[in-house]
Amino acid sequence: MKWSPRVKPTKIRRLYRAARLGLHDDDLLQTVGWELYGRCADIAAVADVYRDGLVPCPQCSTKIKRQIDPLFHASDGGTHENWFHCPHCTQRLLWRDCRESLRESPRCLDCYALLDGVEELRCSCGKEWNRKAYRRSVRTRVRLPCPHCGLMVRKPTDEATGQRVRHRRPQPEIECPKCQAAAFHVRGNIECSACGYKRRWRDYRKSLKKRDERLECANCGQKFRWQVWRKSARSLRTGNPKPAREFVERWPKCRTPKARMIQIDRLLQALHGRGALAPLFIVGDARNIREMLDEFASQV
Repeated sequence: MKWSPRVKPTKIRRLYRAARLGLHDDDLLQTVGWELYGRCADIAAVADVYRDGLVPCPQCSTKIKRQIDPLFHASDGGTHENWFHCPHCTQRLLWRDCRESLRESPRCLDCYALLDGVEELRCSCGKEWNRKAYRRSVRTRVRLPCPHCGLMVRKPTDEATGQRVRHRRPQPEIECPKCQAAAFHVRGNIECSACGYKRRWRDYRKSLKKRDERLECANCGQKFRWQVWRKSARSLRTGNPKPAREFVERWPKCRTPKARMIQIDRLLQALHGRGALAPLFIVGDARNIREMLDEFASQV
């Protein structure tokens, strides 16, 4: 299946260079906007597959229902990481910046001195970690050193307060792999009352993801395998397609060059706060794209 390519960063830079001068090149805006639109539409379509279980045919894009139901979730999921300022040096950063700086230059979590070693990390104060244990510790801590000044900062919390209401998910319909009767999710296991089949729920979920399936389009007769389609869409897979969906909805409604520039800028701002999401839309590695988006954000 042919997917829309990612947008070249040179085109985006030309847009912002012209915007700084108060100019809006409508031809360039149309080019970049529709390229982003195609990419966003593909990302949203792939997200729909994992949410609804409807796979688009590679030939005619007709939706095909999968026979193997891998227990799709109704929500898109995803996280949004908020910017915050270091209370000591006032630098603007994300919480993952603190984690990534420790991955590149591990520091002692007690005296904050640089650690020596490759697999076994040692500090002059006597503390020792192996690298895996150190990474686990960094991942779970809520206080880490600032990558700019080295002083400790606390992980920011959500500003929303008040009681959270939890909605219970409906019990999914499960088919027993052995006798095809109705099975149930009971205390971390899948159990069938008809044949007595029992298996760990976690292993059952993994087996559904790995299972292959032959799909056939009723419209054009195209036959293909689910795993082949899944591999072709791997570069478009994300757990947070919300920015892509919003751009697909809003972009066709833009009628003026200024409105188009606003929508493109809104999408890039959304990608700026979501780290690994940006390389799905823009050509380049995460670091270069991050630097470019940082530059655009500083101009606002």
